[in-house]
Amino acid sequence: MSTSGSPSVLRVLNDRAALEVLVREETVSRSQLENLVGLSKPATSQLLARLEHAGLVAKAGHRQDGPGPRAQLWSLKADAGFAAGVDVSAAGIDVAIADLRGTVVAEEFTPADRLGPRDALLVALTAASVKAGIAPETLTHISIGIPGAVDQQTGYLRYASELPGWKQVDLLHLLDDALPVPVTIENDVNLVALNEMAHGTAQGRSDFFLLWIAERGVGSSVVVGGELIRGATLGAGEIGFTPVPDLATATTPFIGHRFGDLITNAALLDLAAAHGIRATGAIDALEQGLATDPDGFPRDFARRISAGLAAVVSILDPELIILDGDICVAGGDRLAALVAESLAGLVEPRVPIVSGRDDASSVRAGAVQAALVPAREAHFAAGSTIDVP
Repeated sequence: MSTSGSPSVLRVLNDRAALEVLVREETVSRSQLENLVGLSKPATSQLLARLEHAGLVAKAGHRQDGPGPRAQLWSLKADAGFAAGVDVSAAGIDVAIADLRGTVVAEEFTPADRLGPRDALLVALTAASVKAGIAPETLTHISIGIPGAVDQQTGYLRYASELPGWKQVDLLHLLDDALPVPVTIENDVNLVALNEMAHGTAQGRSDFFLLWIAERGVGSSVVVGGELIRGATLGAGEIGFTPVPDLATATTPFIGHRFGDLITNAALLDLAAAHGIRATGAIDALEQGLATDPDGFPRDFARRISAGLAAVVSILDPELIILDGDICVAGGDRLAALVAESLAGLVEPRVPIVSGRDDASSVRAGAVQAALVPAREAHFAAGSTIDVP
């Protein structure tokens, strides 16, 4: 076995296509792979030999059914590499480690404490790696989801008032001296959108808008042509700063003129109280309202949401709007229907509005998806450099 410094472009493309098939399928035979990738029998056999030598595929028994000789089956060696997805919030650090197939093999939640950002991340990543049976420095890629956006010049975090201890550290180089692993940092709501594309209501959609309203804050994500729109300064999606009118019919104390002001937990409790609902939080208020008087507080809440969505729909004309975050998810399809009805009175395009998935770990799951892309690319590209005599 020898390594080649510059594999042909065709070899790289063929290897990547084959490995992508093996990511989707538990096992495939050579003839199946030949048909799926479009290669000749000798080329497919050589490809499998090369990837086996690279440690990326392995023999997985023989097909038991059908006439004729039992075909050799092949599978991806998913444990050839691992990627970590991290959700950083005011509550703590939530880590998941997945193999190359995307199967989560370890999880770890570290509550917020007095540790600084660097040490807190290292503790959480190390604990999760121990559970996965690997050393943290052998991770192929780490993706960190965090509220707000990171300034690409300074590395400092913006738009994240709930994480004061994280705002004056260079997040872009936070782990450079501790882990020799590539790290990317992404807005948390963008990661929710990736999770919805991979496993949720946005599967098969290339243009959609995700609005996140949760007790931990408000945000949004824009996907156009299947790609996240991050903006020139990575600030796209900070919808909470958008000035909007308050379309609620009930009178409440003035709390601001921005969208984020109108849907804070305190603002929603004031609105619920104006409708005669006494609640411990916005989710409780919404559940009470939907159970007793959907045309009261829930409809006024939907009016406030539609005020924030009107400009989005007019500018983007998305094929789908997802209402996500624990508050919106608590409202479910009934809240989505109220928002759609209110929005129809404000703008012309009729955009389907759906509730997001009830997934408390959606940020972390999106971070895993974000980390898997470069992790697979690194291993798949390395496998293409192998020459088999």
